[in-house]
Amino acid sequence: MTVDHNRWRDQQLNGFKNLSNSYPILEQELVMLNFVKSCPNSIWRWTAPNTQFKKICQEHIAINNVDYNGLILFGTTLLQQTTYSLITTIRELAHGCDYVYVAINRYELTRHDLNFDLPDDIADSLDLIMRHCNPQFKRLHTFDQVDGNHMVAAHPMDCYGLCI
Repeated sequence: MTVDHNRWRDQQLNGFKNLSNSYPILEQELVMLNFVKSCPNSIWRWTAPNTQFKKICQEHIAINNVDYNGLILFGTTLLQQTTYSLITTIRELAHGCDYVYVAINRYELTRHDLNFDLPDDIADSLDLIMRHCNPQFKRLHTFDQVDGNHMVAAHPMDCYGLCI
């Protein structure tokens, strides 16, 4: 079964909307929203699933996929990546951006194919990979549990921010 990333999040969360008048925001989505709102004079390129969360973000930030100085990157663009292809993809898409938000689904990394050893802890490994991509990347939050029960497929929980 393939997941339609443009619909999956909203389908999963629609039950919560029926319980309240507002759309729910996942904890990791709030981390992203707080980061992008903290970047002054930013216009964001959205390279992520087109969900209700994107519509929520458009109420708080400027999104323009042609004229932008920031990049929001998660979802299908980063699926089934090796460590080399992950870094290459992020560098290419972020080139020329002053601000970058990247969220990585750790379960979508297929293999480590760079010339350095990784720590045993996956979060530490991702931190090292992101520093290798750009030393200015900072982990925005560390979650106690990163798994499907916490909607890691809807919005990854390994979240990084970059301000140049």
